[in-house]
Amino acid sequence: MWSCESVSSEQKAVRSWRPFDFNCPSLCDLSDPLRLCGKSSLGNFTTETQRTTERHREISRNWRAFVLLLAAYCLLLTPACRRDMQDQPKTIAYRESSFYKDGTGSRPLVEGTVPRGYLREDREFYLGKKATAATQTGPTLTQPAGAQATAPSIRLPNAPVTATNSAAMYPDDVDAFPFVITKEALDRGQERYQIFCSVCHGLTGYGDGMVARRGFNKPAPASYHQDRLRQAPVGHFFDVMTNGWGAMPSYSAQIPVADRWKIIAYIRALQLSQMPTGGNPTVREGAQK
Repeated sequence: MWSCESVSSEQKAVRSWRPFDFNCPSLCDLSDPLRLCGKSSLGNFTTETQRTTERHREISRNWRAFVLLLAAYCLLLTPACRRDMQDQPKTIAYRESSFYKDGTGSRPLVEGTVPRGYLREDREFYLGKKATAATQTGPTLTQPAGAQATAPSIRLPNAPVTATNSAAMYPDDVDAFPFVITKEALDRGQERYQIFCSVCHGLTGYGDGMVARRGFNKPAPASYHQDRLRQAPVGHFFDVMTNGWGAMPSYSAQIPVADRWKIIAYIRALQLSQMPTGGNPTVREGAQK
């Protein structure tokens, strides 16, 4: 067996003799015992498998670099392109908009649109009108001057209106409350009456409120104790508070629907309190349903 320390001259001669001179330090000469013993460097010895492995490693390094660059782009550059809330594309009420053909941002409501909570299915409660309109052959007129344009029409009777048939002037108005009147409802009606009604109609309903005393008395506020209003159905008072009557404006924006009925209940109580002995008791028929 050869050793690295003892190499004969013949072996060196064999090593020095090469039939071809490749001039390539990377070729392996198996006849050289010095190379087998590690005396010469094998760093340049590269096989096809090693070269393939190096290429795979290079591709892997390039791919990792690409992924890192893509992540940096998403984290740094993409957030700079976001759209803040104050800059979001939207239409603003009463402003022009080039998106719509008419150039306005405010869109008209769809025909038949009803706001949430304003369906008003109960005609008697929300309008003070009977579910089915009464048959009346007389002429149809709108509210007196000063009433709102949305006020419902009034069917006038053919026969003269008297103290006994004044309810015939309001054939479509309900003549009974849509709910049971309790002590709590009367108390609430009294409170609302003193706030909104007493300034003109007075605390007792004679039309002698402070506004009338100070000069606003042409026309004078109505007195609830006249026979026409004693006989008027409760729906008439509701209609007056909702749509106005004569010089009186509408109070629909100030007084909710339920409070209007409670005020009417208190007006009925005032009428009963001031009714003369032997008066017409029909005013009691509208006190409860």
